[in-house]
Amino acid sequence: MNDNVTILGLFDHDGLPSITSGTSPGDQLRGPYCAELLGQYANLATVRMATSRVHRKVKAVVEHRTGVPADLAIRGLATARRADAVLAILEDKSVLPAALKRRGLSAYAKTRLAVVSCWWAEELKTGSSSRRQEIARTVAGVDRIFVFSRNQAELFAQTGAGAKVAPINFGVEHTKYVPDASVEQRFQVFSGGLDAGRDFETLVEAARLLPHIDFHLVSHLDRFQHMELPDNVTTSGPSDGPAHRHNLLAAQLVVIPTHDLAYPTGQSVLLEAMSSGKACVVTETEAMREYIDEGVSNFGMPLHDPQGVAAVIERVLARPAELLEVGRRARAAVEDRYTFDQMWQSIAKQLERDRVENSSGAVSDSPETGRNTA
Repeated sequence: MNDNVTILGLFDHDGLPSITSGTSPGDQLRGPYCAELLGQYANLATVRMATSRVHRKVKAVVEHRTGVPADLAIRGLATARRADAVLAILEDKSVLPAALKRRGLSAYAKTRLAVVSCWWAEELKTGSSSRRQEIARTVAGVDRIFVFSRNQAELFAQTGAGAKVAPINFGVEHTKYVPDASVEQRFQVFSGGLDAGRDFETLVEAARLLPHIDFHLVSHLDRFQHMELPDNVTTSGPSDGPAHRHNLLAAQLVVIPTHDLAYPTGQSVLLEAMSSGKACVVTETEAMREYIDEGVSNFGMPLHDPQGVAAVIERVLARPAELLEVGRRARAAVEDRYTFDQMWQSIAKQLERDRVENSSGAVSDSPETGRNTA
């Protein structure tokens, strides 16, 4: 064991038949957002996933009836006692540890609790009063909240937790998404995404204004059933990983239209395309603005504005040499600040600072994790 911060990671993963990250060469640990990479920068321990049929059944029944993911937290109690910090990935994994911590119960009462949050900010902004109160109760038992855009700090501040927020850059598997100039450019405009934050309605209306440009959209097909698609728009259902990577490489321009959410929706496809060396256009919302470097590594487009979106797409497609150069700089930007390795290293560094400050009695109100700037 080295001097790195020791972290109990509460997250779903595949593989890892033992309780710690020190597994044999054939073992695998694949967590959300490549969370296994945290083990390169910290002493990472995890809880073995439920494998037996009986265990999975009991887990499903208990968690369904209580509405609280409890299995990992309960079985991680012994490890939490030896850890410097517990890191929940994502929000639901923090509910039980935070409740125990607030009540001064179990090992979680004495161990710092951190959480990687994707959706809490949006729920704090638009959720029901009861849901906001529920989140506030959980947040009260959390010591550190990692988010992927700085705008979320203000929303957490309304619950009294603004100082707990540490914005970090999101990442991508840059070794998987790589440029390949040999792939045929089959799509003028490609857009893909499965989450509810995608604004395909605006993109379709923009395409209607650009009949000379072909668009290919990939999502759940029911997303397009209510739309009257113009002749220059084709659609297809979700694709697997290799097909998705090939689709990105086959595009002249990747467009990510989104709604205005408190968290940076669309960031995964944006960074995957940028990592693949592609020029991208993304809706310029407050949360996504940090990932936009206009005309350098990508382009921004207006929110819910078909005419404005069409104008941006037509302008950038008319400059093929610029598209290639922006794509080259996009790959460089990913390598510089948007890899999963850098993301987990930032988290490990912040938790190490928290450990030092906690042992000295100091309190940090201004976390210094990733730059989170484009």
